[in-house]
Amino acid sequence: MSTTPGNGSRAENRDSARAQRPAAAPPPTAPGICVIMAGGRGTRFWPLSRAARPKQLLALATGTSLLRDTFERVVPLVGAERVLVVTSGDLAAAVRADLPELPAMHVITEPVGRTPAPCAVLGMGLARRLDPRAPVALLPADHLVRDGEAFRAQLAAAFAAVRAEPAVATFGIRPTHPHTGYGYIEAAAGPSDGPLPGVAFSEKPDRATAARYVAGGRHYWNSGIFVWNQDWFGAMADRFLADVRRLMQVPVETFGTESFAEALQDAYGVCPAASIDKAIMEKIPGFTVVPAAFDWSDLGDWEAWGELAGELAGDNLGRGDVVAVASRGNIVRGDGRLIALVGVDDLVVVDTPDALLVCRRGQAEKLREVVGQLEKDGRRDLV
Repeated sequence: MSTTPGNGSRAENRDSARAQRPAAAPPPTAPGICVIMAGGRGTRFWPLSRAARPKQLLALATGTSLLRDTFERVVPLVGAERVLVVTSGDLAAAVRADLPELPAMHVITEPVGRTPAPCAVLGMGLARRLDPRAPVALLPADHLVRDGEAFRAQLAAAFAAVRAEPAVATFGIRPTHPHTGYGYIEAAAGPSDGPLPGVAFSEKPDRATAARYVAGGRHYWNSGIFVWNQDWFGAMADRFLADVRRLMQVPVETFGTESFAEALQDAYGVCPAASIDKAIMEKIPGFTVVPAAFDWSDLGDWEAWGELAGELAGDNLGRGDVVAVASRGNIVRGDGRLIALVGVDDLVVVDTPDALLVCRRGQAEKLREVVGQLEKDGRRDLV
């Protein structure tokens, strides 16, 4: 969900010229390195999201993919030569096609899908090969940030803050309501325009707990964006992710050689699954919360997309050729055909050339079961 839901037509039809502009040159002294984590399948956006073209490669918010949007958001600050993208092996060609400015070897492919911790440890290790002194940002590839200039200003400030200190900064999103689908970050003080000492990370809460967090004024939504001092990350990874750190040493050391792919395959074959939040951030002795000055959405599912896509007739949301009769609160995405809603409320309807989704709002998590059943039935063409 967006912290400031915007006009849908502007989000979907933003001037395509922006996407075609060449990336700006980096400043004389690039302030950091950006590691974009672009794995994942985006099953909550089925049937539009598929294994060969998952959420991060879809144009869900602008005229270009979420991955492209993320790249364009950071490259004016650091330059393409200081961006790494870690994705899954079968997406490498699509990622390189989407980001032709990126050096080919800067698209790193995980041979086996894992949780974010191995991706982060690998990305941080490869960043160290590029510049061992630079601060490093770990960024999801599939979020929406509307104000790129505000984002870059805060990212540059975070780079400067952790460059010479044993520190990590994370962007916190001011909550607008008690959302139960996000993790939360507790800060040491109430709302602020400047950085705050962090107190704790919390997993997705129940509604009563989320309401208490919002009312207290010291909690932020967890954006999943982290800016690290490299030495501090290494110390924390050695302390809390020692096995993952050890396994990634050989791939990092062989980066850029013919041995890299085999070393990465060997490491991922036995690498334990872990998340950065649980493995490190919930245990770390200190961190900084940077209250985000930019509008943000994780675009987590069709409901979040619907809020950004704009209004349709009859108090419905989405995009497409829709006729609604006695139907309210639906989210619709059409793909050419007329969609008629009659006497139905609070549905998600997504029409694609080979699959139609109809589900109740609030049931996005169950789309994983749909994808799992299709895989079980051998319907690989639909996943």
